[in-house]
Amino acid sequence: MDLLLFKGLSNFETADVLKAFGTPFKIPRGENLYRDGEVGILLNGNAAVCRSCDTGSNITVRSISSGEIFGVASVFGEWEPGKSRIEAKSDCSVLYATEETLREIFKNYPKVAVNYISFLSDRIRFLNRRIDTFSAGNVVQRLYEYLISQAIDGKVDLDFGLAELSRRLKIGRSSLYRSLEILETSGLIERHKTTFIIK
Repeated sequence: MDLLLFKGLSNFETADVLKAFGTPFKIPRGENLYRDGEVGILLNGNAAVCRSCDTGSNITVRSISSGEIFGVASVFGEWEPGKSRIEAKSDCSVLYATEETLREIFKNYPKVAVNYISFLSDRIRFLNRRIDTFSAGNVVQRLYEYLISQAIDGKVDLDFGLAELSRRLKIGRSSLYRSLEILETSGLIERHKTTFIIK
């Protein structure tokens, strides 16, 4: 099983850690996978991280596939429940672990702790890139917020060209192209002509 947390472990060690997590939960399509105060590992199926906006609508932030973990920020330290929901896009099989369970696993298998820290470090680097992007100026932020507002399941298909996008956002074409480049190099979007994937 190719799971991020178990990188570098033998098959025997992986089986032992999986046993510590307990019995997988079956989550039917459309249900919420997220649990406050618990880390989840998606064993089978597909899910989407959705975030509720002040307008009442939901935005799909990213997709989760088999082998990925979620809920890592809600376990250690102080935290407050967020606005995110992880919706099962198919029938899913999920393992959950509390802080107490993770501490026991980390004690017995330090490699799992290193993998956990590596995952958190990657998320921090990603968030730092986002901060860099938004500190680059209001044009970049305005463009990114516009794309998010138009996204359906993390994808934007414009039925008009970039010249029209420039006009609608009231920004110059050179600023638009520069902002698109910043968003792409920051890893926040992927662009294919007038189709954008929110990363």
